[in-house]
Amino acid sequence: MTKEQEKIGVIFALTGAAMWGIFPVLVNYGTQNIPPIMFAAITTLLAACGSFIYAALKGKLYELKNKKSYSSLIMVTLCIVIIPYILFFIGSSKTSGINSSLLLLSEIIFTLLFTPLIGEKTTVKKLIGATGIFIGAALILYNGTLNLNNGDILIIFSTATYPIGNFYAKKALNFVSPAIILLVRFFLGGFFILSFAMLAEPQSNMAEILSQHWGLILLALD
Repeated sequence: MTKEQEKIGVIFALTGAAMWGIFPVLVNYGTQNIPPIMFAAITTLLAACGSFIYAALKGKLYELKNKKSYSSLIMVTLCIVIIPYILFFIGSSKTSGINSSLLLLSEIIFTLLFTPLIGEKTTVKKLIGATGIFIGAALILYNGTLNLNNGDILIIFSTATYPIGNFYAKKALNFVSPAIILLVRFFLGGFFILSFAMLAEPQSNMAEILSQHWGLILLALD
């Protein structure tokens, strides 16, 4: 690896970390103005449009014909988009942006619990690192008492299926490219969440939602 490639890799890593850090803040802000499930649906479908353009430019759309990937892609969609997004967006509407950000770290705990069941070893280093992150988050959340409201609990549970989704994403990579995994999970997930939102949030005002277009676009890009 050249120094130039290493520099680009560092830039991408830092950019990714920054975008992931702002994600829960944007969700928390948006859910104060838009019904949470509808907010999740629209931003997911916008991300799907971006994924479609990316996959088309990469010339990967033909991979959609590979039926061997379908079962894994469905599980990825369920475990990384449908379940987590519905729970997280609803949870974020009931708690603070800081809590939303910190409680997302629960994914690390669930990863340590689930990965041994799918053949990955939990090393001492992983345990030490996860414990350190967990303790750090708990100390920040602690303010004389450690009370979790319903929104906090929903956010914690929203991370529970990520390790399963990541496992199936690895299986899907044997048949399709990352571009197709992103495309399918956002499109399928977005349409499912939209259908659910229309049932659960019939009061959603589309004109009011679209008035928050900058927040929708920023979150879709994130």
